[in-house]
Amino acid sequence: MYKRYLIFFISGLLFISACEKQAEIPVYLRIDDFKIETDFQTEGTASSKITTVWLEVDGNVVGAYELPIVAPVLAQNSSRITVIPGINLNGQLGLRNEYEFYQPHEFTLTAEPGTEVLVQSGNKGFPVTGYRPVTTIIRLEDFEGAGVNFEQSSNSDTVLLVTPDSAEVFSEPGLAEVNKKSGKVIVPKGNSIAEFVSINSYPLPTFGDNVYLELNYKCEIPVTFGIFANEPFQKIQAPVVTILPSETWNKIYINLVSEVSAYPNAIDYNIFFGTLNGDSENRKLIYIDNLKLVYY
Repeated sequence: MYKRYLIFFISGLLFISACEKQAEIPVYLRIDDFKIETDFQTEGTASSKITTVWLEVDGNVVGAYELPIVAPVLAQNSSRITVIPGINLNGQLGLRNEYEFYQPHEFTLTAEPGTEVLVQSGNKGFPVTGYRPVTTIIRLEDFEGAGVNFEQSSNSDTVLLVTPDSAEVFSEPGLAEVNKKSGKVIVPKGNSIAEFVSINSYPLPTFGDNVYLELNYKCEIPVTFGIFANEPFQKIQAPVVTILPSETWNKIYINLVSEVSAYPNAIDYNIFFGTLNGDSENRKLIYIDNLKLVYY
């Protein structure tokens, strides 16, 4: 009986040893950042905030990772790697979505097991992508031209200004574009309302199709963004997201799908943003730029 147990024990060690020898060694994919490039005249700003990536190896999903990453993947030399860009939906850290309007970054792996590979476009140090060719992009307002596509509502106690002050104008490191002006709102103290609605209205896809509002902002007070649904006999205001104060310029992707699809009989839609300053002693500032609608 002792010999039988001994044989089983030795056999088990040999089996474990064989498994260890057969274990695959991963390749480590390093991604420090992920940016986009655009044709400014047709697609607007190249400002982006890609926070998450989904990795695929030969079409098989490996997982989702918050940037920056060094991710181990079981891949062969010549495997096809797909890096899918993702965002914080409506600016919320807990809601991370693949951003379907950005093209994935794809490449063929040329690396030995156990090595680290820096994923990049050319020698940029990070991958670069762009909007998918079939994407519809409507530049609502970037404050660079003559006139502004937003007007104050009848509820508003203040106006939307355009600032050329370089200390106030939107900027982002690494952007090739030159921004000379941005939107500015001075919200008076004491229960003052600031509300602005797009002058132009837009027919948007309904029945569950995603429609995103992209924009850059910094603000001293929460600001709400939403839509007006223009039905044949009524105009319905539907708030979507309230963004929190930010001392520095930030980028947000707001999905309007639920509110737009809730009113499929609407002829078209306007975009609005607004706030209430309940501070009885201090005015509040809002800066905004590069508003655009993105959908298929």
